[in-house]
Amino acid sequence: MQDLSYSFPAPHFILGDYEFSVMIYTFQNVYAPDENKLRIKQDENTILADIGGLRWAGGQMEMEGAVEVQASLCGRGIRIKASASIHNGSEDIRCIKITLHGIPEGKIINLIDARPRGIPQEGLNLKYPEGWRDVGTPLVIMETSSSNLFYFRSLDDMVRDKRFVFIHTAEGLNAELIFEEAATRMSDKIEAPEWEIGWGSSVAEIYEPHRLHVEKCYGLKTWEKRTDVPDWAREISLVAAIHCQHWTGYVFNDYEMVLENLKKICTHIEGRRVLAYLPGWEGRYYWKYGNYSPDERMGGKEGFRKLCEGARDLGVHVMPMFGINVVGNHFEGYEEWGVPSEFKGPAGSQYGGSVDWDGSRHYDHNSNRSLNPAAPRWQNRLYSQVTGLMTDYGFDAAFFDISAVWMNDPNHYLYDGVKQLMSRLKKFNPDMLLAGEGWYDGLAACIPLLQCGHTDGVLHWHDEAFPPMFDSYVRGFGHLCLGDVSRGSTGVHELGFNPIKRCPLRRGIIPTITITDGTLENAPEAAAEIFEDANRYARMYLEQN
Repeated sequence: MQDLSYSFPAPHFILGDYEFSVMIYTFQNVYAPDENKLRIKQDENTILADIGGLRWAGGQMEMEGAVEVQASLCGRGIRIKASASIHNGSEDIRCIKITLHGIPEGKIINLIDARPRGIPQEGLNLKYPEGWRDVGTPLVIMETSSSNLFYFRSLDDMVRDKRFVFIHTAEGLNAELIFEEAATRMSDKIEAPEWEIGWGSSVAEIYEPHRLHVEKCYGLKTWEKRTDVPDWAREISLVAAIHCQHWTGYVFNDYEMVLENLKKICTHIEGRRVLAYLPGWEGRYYWKYGNYSPDERMGGKEGFRKLCEGARDLGVHVMPMFGINVVGNHFEGYEEWGVPSEFKGPAGSQYGGSVDWDGSRHYDHNSNRSLNPAAPRWQNRLYSQVTGLMTDYGFDAAFFDISAVWMNDPNHYLYDGVKQLMSRLKKFNPDMLLAGEGWYDGLAACIPLLQCGHTDGVLHWHDEAFPPMFDSYVRGFGHLCLGDVSRGSTGVHELGFNPIKRCPLRRGIIPTITITDGTLENAPEAAAEIFEDANRYARMYLEQN
């Protein structure tokens, strides 16, 4: 974590037991309120401060602008709100940061992957929305050394960047609460939503008012009252992730083998309770993202049709995998529909990156680009491919890879694009099930089935996503990189091998089995344990409804 190499004086405000300061960030510089131009009204419970100027270069230079700070003590702690403006109109304000000084030491206990994290010497930067490991809702809870719970939460009503940063200083531990405006709305003014910092006696006590706030903001409906969950999907007790073709072209299962696996599964579980999730169904995983069609090596169009028809005869529901924001850049016409849709960062930088698809360790394959599903040309192309394939082959669901990824794109507000695409698909087929990867609070409003968390061999993932917050509104299932029960293979996923092979038995997480090449033949007893989990899940959570 990088930082300034000098001290930047800024006025500190003290209210009750809390001491805090404010900083403002544009794309060109960083500013502090000018303490010489501070006007403040304060009593024992509130602060109202107006600052009529800004300083930059560590206080060496002046800038025309203004900052307003409001703070009030509340039942649990303190609420703080800040706004700022640049008067000459020459700079857009990107972020506003509130720093809590001298907070207690502790460890973070409520992250998505459920791994308690202490604050390392170099600091800790937690991001929202980040649907795999960090913060799925803008609330961070710290268990202090005295076992008390100290929390920080944003009362924003939109999906926008927040960063919770914990950093050691010479004076002690600080917490930086950073709000970044949606890039589509940035101007020479910024108004940060209110932050609440306080204490609670239990995780549940802290979460409940936050859950109700989030429910209201995004219009969340409880799982039982959701209208976007088809009746058949409420009967699912097993997700069978049957892997097809790896990025390198290695075939784990062709279409005929997928169907044979489903037939074996249905000797243990009723077909109507099985959702067949098909990563790599279209051919080379990720390589063919954005140009979806059945692969000739795995059986072609007729083979995929026989798979879908055979699954339907078994009562099994089929869910192919699509990339909502990743495509191959080597397809014809990419310049027309891809280039205008490429993600940009708030400052206009290109969003890229790769994983290690072939074991070369260089992470620079350049075979894919990241596109914004809010960009009309890409959204229309993806919508047309999904609906066209659904019409031709009659599958029941669609899984959207990396749907929880967040980029503060100045050209299109990402979250609205995800909502719009899901709405269009449901309008096309009200009986289809929508699923996606990752979880954050607003995403739960438009995608009811979420492959939550990311195992990567971490054994804590079974407790991911605080159950009352997650299970109330959506259902999850085991991540794509769950190891298969025969040897821990993650199939098409880049992880390779994973010792985690089984989901917890919990209302909000549907039992999941990973099937690669020979899984059921080589480990029938281990597979049978997961099938029994699925039958128990049905008895415990489905048949009682």
